[in-house]
Amino acid sequence: MDVRGTFGRAQDEKNENPETGETAGTERPPVVLVHGIGMSGEYFLPFAHTLATDHDVFALDLPGYGTTPTPPRALTVPELGEVLAQVIRALGLDGAVVVGHSMGCQIVVDTLARNPGLCAGYVLIGPTVDPAAHSLPALAWRLLRDSFGEPAANNAVVLRNYLRMGPLRYLRTARHMLADRIEEAIIRCEIPGLVVRGDRDPIAPHGWAVDLVRLAPDAGLVEIPDAPHAVQYNRPHDLAAACARFLKAVGR
Repeated sequence: MDVRGTFGRAQDEKNENPETGETAGTERPPVVLVHGIGMSGEYFLPFAHTLATDHDVFALDLPGYGTTPTPPRALTVPELGEVLAQVIRALGLDGAVVVGHSMGCQIVVDTLARNPGLCAGYVLIGPTVDPAAHSLPALAWRLLRDSFGEPAANNAVVLRNYLRMGPLRYLRTARHMLADRIEEAIIRCEIPGLVVRGDRDPIAPHGWAVDLVRLAPDAGLVEIPDAPHAVQYNRPHDLAAACARFLKAVGR
């Protein structure tokens, strides 16, 4: 596991009561960023730098992704989730908000469902897998459609990371992704959550996002206008604005 670093250290806003000497204020929770299939923490860097003015931010490279050593086999969603839980504990992150993108949302939800009390909240960006596209050909078609709506710089990052992972490991991981049922696990996520999607995202369509929010015990939905799947890379400031109220509420 590679942690790409702490991108910023936020100081709590504290106001001292002159009569009691006590302090009060809004804590800004640390944020852990979890990439999707074939990608790495690189895909979160624009968003990480945007959040870093107010939060401690950690962008991870999961085992077999990015700069980390490659395991002997492709890891399942629960196995990647266990690694995520171990990292959060090892970093001593109390009251963290964990943010996933695409398949990273499945890893986040599985982690939280299996580890109650580990985090204070979660954000799911463009979550997979929509049951209406629960096959490799259907997912590939949606991914291709999305690529036409993403900027060239985004597609270059995707291609570089996919080539690094390799096609065989990607396909084996995709089978694990399809075997996982985020819609069943999210029911056990009692902490506050937020689902975010670009309103031009064919991978996580509106109806699917609404279904997840309805299944979650405590979650809301935000859609970013005229945005495709990779809002964390292409629209980091809009995404940060969409998450700001949620992060502030969780921090309290």
